[in-house]
Order: sequence, then C-alpha cells, then structure tokens
Amino acid sequence: MGKRTGSDTIRYALKDKPVITSLVANGDLDALLKTSSTIAFVLVGDIFSIERTVAKIQEAGKLAFVHFDLIAGIGKDQMGVRFLAHKIGADGLVTTRSNIILTAKQHHLLTIQRLFAFDSVSIDNGIKVIKGTQPDAIEVLPGMVVPRIVDRITMKLDLPIIAGGLITELTDVETALKCGAIGISTSTQQLWQWQDGNE
Repeated sequence: MGKRTGSDTIRYALKDKPVITSLVANGDLDALLKTSSTIAFVLVGDIFSIERTVAKIQEAGKLAFVHFDLIAGIGKDQMGVRFLAHKIGADGLVTTRSNIILTAKQHHLLTIQRLFAFDSVSIDNGIKVIKGTQPDAIEVLPGMVVPRIVDRITMKLDLPIIAGGLITELTDVETALKCGAIGISTSTQQLWQWQDGNE
C-alpha cells in the first residue's frame, strides 16, 4: 500500500462529515468546538490569539486549517508559514497564494488553495497555477458555481474539491456534494447543526 497523501487525509476526514466549520467570529468558537465536524477553518484572529484557537480546535478532535491570508500580525511570507507550522502547530493552511502553498508543503502542512471562479479566465488561470503548486485540495468560491464547473476542473486536476462561500442552505450542501465536491465550508451554524444531526 502506498504512502498516505495529504489529499487522502482530507478525503478521509470529510468522508462521513463533509461540512467544514468556518470560524469567522471569535464568539462562535465555543459553538464550533461542540460540533461533530472533523475539519475547521480559522478565518479570524491575530498573532496573539491564533495559537489558543488552534489548540482548542485540536483538543476537540478536529484538524485546524488557518486561512493564512486573513490572520493579522503574521508576515505573509516564508517565515510566516514557518511560524504557523512550528510555533502555532496548525494542521494545515488555506490560501490563494501559490508561493505560500509551496512553502507550506516544505513544512509538512496540509494545503488547500482557494480558487475564485469569477469567470472563465479566472478559472483557467487558477487551474494553471494549481497544476504547478499541487495543493492537497482546492476550495472553489463561490460554492454555488461548483455544480457548473466541477467537470471542467476535474478534467485537468486530480485533486479533491471543496465548495466554499455563500453556502447557506441545505440544498447548497446537497447539490455540491452530489456533483462531486468532497466537502463544503460554511460559517452558517444551522448547517453545522444539520451535520451533527446526521451522526
């Protein structure tokens, strides 16, 4: 049997619990910790709070992915990635930036690259970049476009797809998963609770 890849780890984590809880307000942390999610995205915080947030998420048995571009006070460079990996102890990071993905892989972080699907040009350019960086997964935003473009992406990239952004209704979740996404990320707590009810 071959060595387990980062993509395998993410696929396995989302296999039975496809809703990724996204933390966008510090006041929602306690609610997030009580959910049955296996992966949490941290989109809020700063250099002083992020270590505690990550530790609490991990203590709750979840993989903690920090959105590298959104955390205040961490340099958006190689040293910032090193700090996140070795001082903060995050499991992975989310970013739009290809150089950060490459550096994160060197520090053995799981990597999710965001792809904004604004139009055909942005999709094609994003696919070219991702071919070079080979992250462990792709988060496509806004999530509601995933059903229309998933085939276009999977024809060129053999990477798991997560639908993110503007996922607020159960039908959004069901549609994304039905069309081939392995998970969805959302800050909508009703969807966190829906997943908890499916144990």
